[in-house]
Amino acid sequence: MGLEPEGLIPRSKTVFQVKAEDTPPSGISSEMRPDGVVRPVIQELAAQSGAYVIVSSKGSTSDSALRDRRTAMAEAVGDLANGSSLFVDFHDRKGIETWLRDHTGTTLWVRERIGKRLDGWSGYGAWSYPHESIASDYLLDGELRIRTPQQRTESGLSAIDGIQGIRDTLRNPQEIVRLVGLSGVGKTRLVQGLFDDWVGERSLDPFLAVYTNVADGPNPSPVALASELIGTHRRAVLVVDNCPPDLHHRLSEFCRADGSVLSLITVEYDIREDEPEGTDVFILDVASIDLTEKLIRGRFPNLSPVDARRIADFSGGNARIAIALAGRIDKDEAVGQLSDQELFRRLFHQRQGPDEGLFRSAQALSLVYSFEGENVSGDAKDELSPLGSLVGKSAPEMFTYCAELERRGLAQRRGPWRAVLPHAIANRLAALALQNIPTRCSG
Repeated sequence: MGLEPEGLIPRSKTVFQVKAEDTPPSGISSEMRPDGVVRPVIQELAAQSGAYVIVSSKGSTSDSALRDRRTAMAEAVGDLANGSSLFVDFHDRKGIETWLRDHTGTTLWVRERIGKRLDGWSGYGAWSYPHESIASDYLLDGELRIRTPQQRTESGLSAIDGIQGIRDTLRNPQEIVRLVGLSGVGKTRLVQGLFDDWVGERSLDPFLAVYTNVADGPNPSPVALASELIGTHRRAVLVVDNCPPDLHHRLSEFCRADGSVLSLITVEYDIREDEPEGTDVFILDVASIDLTEKLIRGRFPNLSPVDARRIADFSGGNARIAIALAGRIDKDEAVGQLSDQELFRRLFHQRQGPDEGLFRSAQALSLVYSFEGENVSGDAKDELSPLGSLVGKSAPEMFTYCAELERRGLAQRRGPWRAVLPHAIANRLAALALQNIPTRCSG
C-alpha cells in the first residue's frame, strides 16, 4: 500500500537532484551524461520506468525556459533503448514554493528545518508518543471500539471501520469530525493512523496534516492559523488535540466558511452528550485486555507474558496507564506478586519515593471533574483553597502538588484549568478520598 505518486513526485521510483545554482539547457547534457555517457543511476531509472527530476534552489525561470530545460533532459536520454520510459522534469524555486503551499503539513516541516517553526505546530508525525518511530504499528483487534452518539447503547464499529468512516468524512473540504473518549484510550494514536497508509485503505494524505495540542499553547492560535489557511486558500486537514467545546465551535465556523478548503478533526477527553452542529462525533472506547497485552509485550519485551497480562488487566484496557506502569517495573521483578494497591502506588510514585502530601492532595483534586489551577489569591474564584482545606493544605501547596502531578503525567491542563487524568487514576484516588476525608472539615 502507499500513496499514489502525484505532482512533485511523479513516479514511485523518483530521484531528485538538487542544484544550488540554476542549470541552463546547455548544462543539462553534461550533468546527465558526463563524458557523453548517461549516468548509471539514470539508466537504472529508465529501466524501471522511474523519474529523474532536477531541482534548482536558486533558479527562477519563465514557463518557456522550463520547457527548454525539460526538452534538453529528454534529449539527453534519447539514445537509450528505454529512454522514453523515463519521466524527466525540472523545477525552479517557484515550483517548489507552489508545491509547499499545496501541502501545508510539509510547510511546517520545512519551517522547522530552517529555524522558523511555528510554536506548538507540526506536520504528520508520532503525535501520541514522540519518542517512537512514525512507522510503529497501529495495533488492531476485532473488538468494537468506536461508536457514534446514535450508537451509545449499541455495539458500534471496529477500530478499522471507524478509521475508514472518519477518513471518508475528512477527505472532503469543510467536513468536521470530533473524536472523544476517556483519557488514555488511544485517541491521538487513532488520529495519527488516519494518515498511515499501512492502516486500512485510502489513507489521508500525510502532507496535508497540520497538528497541534492545545495544552502546548500553540502560537499562532488554532483560530489564527485556520484563518490564515483559509485566506490563502490552502488545503489542509487540521488536527486539534485537547480541544475544548468552545474552540471546536469557533474552528467549525471557520472551516465551513465560503472559500475554505480545510477539513477539521478535534480530539477531547470530554464525553458529555453534546453533539456540535455540523460535526460527525465518534466515541472511542477502551481497548480490549488482549490488545493492551499485545501493546505491552511489543514495547516491553523484557516483561514475561504473565506480567504483561497482569499489567493489562490492572489497566482495564487503558493504554496510557499500562505503558506508564510497565515502565515502572524493575528488571526480573515479578508483577504477579504485587497487589492492586501496590501496583497503583508504583504507578503514582514513579520511582521517586513515597510522598504522602502529594498523595493526599491528589485525592482531594480528584474529587472534582476539573478545577481552576492557577488562582491562589483566596478570593471567591480560588478553587485550590477549598480543595486544599480538605487535606490541610494551602492553595500555594496545592498549586505545587498539581504541578508535580502534571510532571508525572497524572494531570492535564487546558488554559487555567486542570484535571487529574486518566480517569481510571482519578476514580481510584477519588474513592480513597471518600474513605479518608471526613464529611465535615474545618477551615
